[in-house]
Amino acid sequence: MKNAGIILMTLILFIITGCGPGRIAVKLDPYIGDWNMLIEDTPQGDVSSMLVILKSDDGYYTGSLNSDMGTFELNNLKIIDNKLSAIFYVQDMDFDLIGNFENNSFNGYVSGMGVDFKANGTKVLQKQL
Repeated sequence: MKNAGIILMTLILFIITGCGPGRIAVKLDPYIGDWNMLIEDTPQGDVSSMLVILKSDDGYYTGSLNSDMGTFELNNLKIIDNKLSAIFYVQDMDFDLIGNFENNSFNGYVSGMGVDFKANGTKVLQKQL
């Protein structure tokens, strides 16, 4: 009888530790992070930039586009069904950033001044500790 009690306690211990908070899987948002971008054939030539995407506590995306030309806040940033849309302002002119995410790639356009500039990028992957 004593052995049955030990076995029962051992099983309960395994169940408790196996279902503890360390085992809860957290699904990471694939869009959040830094994306190396290249905006091609602009009047300033090809522009290397960093697209930074964050998500607020209330579930809204925020972000910026950082380049040698400056840092530009993304307004009305939306990501729905792998599609990004946002507006940013450069020297009082508005530009649209639109495109699609596929795995760790972004393919899209920056549109402004009546012209579309190809904008492609790849996610900067962070090492897991």
